[in-house]
Amino acid sequence: MSATTQDDSFFIKGLNFSIESVKKPLTTSNQKWSGEKMILLPSLIADDLDRELIINKFSPPSNTTYGIISLVSSFKKAQLYSTLGAFVSNTENIFERITLLKRGAYNVTLVVVNRYDGIDLPDESCRILIMDSMPYFNSLHERYEEMCRSTSDLINIKIAQKIEQGLGRSVRGEKDYTVIIIIGADLVKFIKSKKTGKYFSVQTRQQIEIGMQIAELAKDDLRNTDSFQVLTSLIRQSLKRDEGWKEFYKEEMEKIVSDPKQSDIYDLLKIERDCEQANFWGDYETASMLMQTFVDSTALDNNERGWYLQTLARYKYGLSRIDSNTSQKSAFKSNLQLLKPKDGISYKKIEYINEARIKRIKEYLSQFESYDELSLAIDDILSNLTFGVEAEKFENALFEIGNLLGFISQRPDKEFRKGPDNLWGGVENKYFLFECKSEVEDGREEINKYESGQMNSHCGWFESEYGSLSVKRILIIPTRNLSYYGDFTHEVSIMRKGKLREFKNHVKAFVKELKPFSIGEISEEKLQQILNTSKLAIENLQQDYTESYRKKTR
Repeated sequence: MSATTQDDSFFIKGLNFSIESVKKPLTTSNQKWSGEKMILLPSLIADDLDRELIINKFSPPSNTTYGIISLVSSFKKAQLYSTLGAFVSNTENIFERITLLKRGAYNVTLVVVNRYDGIDLPDESCRILIMDSMPYFNSLHERYEEMCRSTSDLINIKIAQKIEQGLGRSVRGEKDYTVIIIIGADLVKFIKSKKTGKYFSVQTRQQIEIGMQIAELAKDDLRNTDSFQVLTSLIRQSLKRDEGWKEFYKEEMEKIVSDPKQSDIYDLLKIERDCEQANFWGDYETASMLMQTFVDSTALDNNERGWYLQTLARYKYGLSRIDSNTSQKSAFKSNLQLLKPKDGISYKKIEYINEARIKRIKEYLSQFESYDELSLAIDDILSNLTFGVEAEKFENALFEIGNLLGFISQRPDKEFRKGPDNLWGGVENKYFLFECKSEVEDGREEINKYESGQMNSHCGWFESEYGSLSVKRILIIPTRNLSYYGDFTHEVSIMRKGKLREFKNHVKAFVKELKPFSIGEISEEKLQQILNTSKLAIENLQQDYTESYRKKTR
């Protein structure tokens, strides 16, 4: 059992608790909060206070009188810390390093990878806690579920609980205090967004709100002071026990009002439990009937509908493989992250539609309630459009940017297991074909024979589907040198790190230009003007962000 489990709803499915027992837990009314956490989101203070800068400032060895810990989501993300002199722990040495910290060995920053519970870092052992990027689930099933149903309340509650466990590592008592620095665009987005921030406990939500108030106040000091100095002055207020800060924190935390538990999640978990129990005992008919009734009678977004239709297909498999495949086809059409059905899925071409690109951009923007929501979402997307990021995240980020820029965006290889990684179309009858090699190492000297052959195959696929329509073929890879043993059968352009960074910067500039306007009311003329000045017109996309490949000789 974890002391920081803020939501008991999962006991309904996991331990067969009744809904009533979870709705009415034993609580204490005389303690609203405990300990002091100064939660800082540097990227909200200034754009240059990004993940890389924070790591560079806090990783090198120092002569502090307290411990600095970073909770990092993966060993890959921990590499930068290591190169700067921090110690990256593993399962064999983590408790030995924590013991050294508690004995006063504060000079080296300790990095803990994807471990958010079972670690106590009280008092001087951790006065600065860095939380870097969204936590990963440990089991393959949970990772798959997160990928398929990222909008699910159930998944987001689990993520919020994991984050809260991390936030609780460095405050282990009523009188304890710490500064918590939140970095990583995905984590900042999850914490700040209204859509996901609601999953935290009332205490954590209030601490986050205090952090955002601090960020707004700190912006006033940026006119005359370096942004990192502004951040460090805030940190000192906590570490030096500034009376004004302590009083402000106490006043704000005393405003906490407990919120009543909602029952929607309880009912959902009960349905999942009842279906799984019937399926476990071989009663596939009851399991299928319960799940079908739930899907038919409940308002679900496409991701969730697809997930439960796939679950229905699993139940039906014991009754009829034909019916099971039919359900799986419906599931896949709703949610392309799911398993592809055995048959019945065919490629649907992007047709040129006489519909303004600007109109599609406005439709994309309309899903966000405010500029802040939009900005957080795009920062998260662009953070994944980076070399070194796993292919699935990179390709999905490129897909989202295509939608943002008013294209009809597809992922043929993902959706139909044939064709390029990404395809943009539907604008002026012009197309952009992308093959992404985000996981290729920086030091690679050449595009190998296999990669050029793969690109040729995708170019041939486009010809067979679209004929001679205009297409810009782009290979995103860190090198532009083509192996002596490889050849391209079509005209191919290369997007390397510098051009990718330039493209991202212009997308970010495009979004920034939207700040003064109400997202729902910005005119089509103004949007077109911003596209042009941000160098995101069709002509720019065709010419500015790629370069020619260079064929190697022996």
